[in-house]
Amino acid sequence: MFRVDYETGAIEMNVGDTGSFQIAAARDDGEQWTDDDVALFTVRDGSGADIITRTYGLNDVELGNGVIGIEFQNSDTDQLAAGSYTWEMRYVVNPLYDENGKVVDGDIVRTPGVDGLGNPMNLTLKAVYRDI
Repeated sequence: MFRVDYETGAIEMNVGDTGSFQIAAARDDGEQWTDDDVALFTVRDGSGADIITRTYGLNDVELGNGVIGIEFQNSDTDQLAAGSYTWEMRYVVNPLYDENGKVVDGDIVRTPGVDGLGNPMNLTLKAVYRDI
C-alpha cells in the first residue's frame, strides 16, 4: 500500500513497499530551472536524523522543467520501524558540493514540503505481516 495525499503532502505506506509520485516546482523568481539546479529530498525520523537522502536534477528532459519523480524501493524502508517520519524537499540554485559530492550550501529558493511554507510533510510507515 502506497498513498500520497496531494493536498497535505502526507505519504502513507507499508514498511518495505514500493511507490512513486511526482512533484512540480516553479522558481519563485519566474525563471526556468537550469541543469545546475538541484532538489534535495530528505526523510527524517523523530530525532531529526536523515534516513533517506537523494539529490535530483530540476531540468529533466523527460519529466519537464521543475518536475521531480520520487520513487521508493523496498530497500528504502524494509529495515525501518513502523511509525512517523517527516519528509521535505529543498530546491537549490548554485549548489556548492563537498569533496564527497554532497550539497553543503547554495541559494535555497524554496524550503521543505509541497506547501511552499517551510513545513515538513508527514510520512507514516505501517507494519505489515509478511509471508503469512
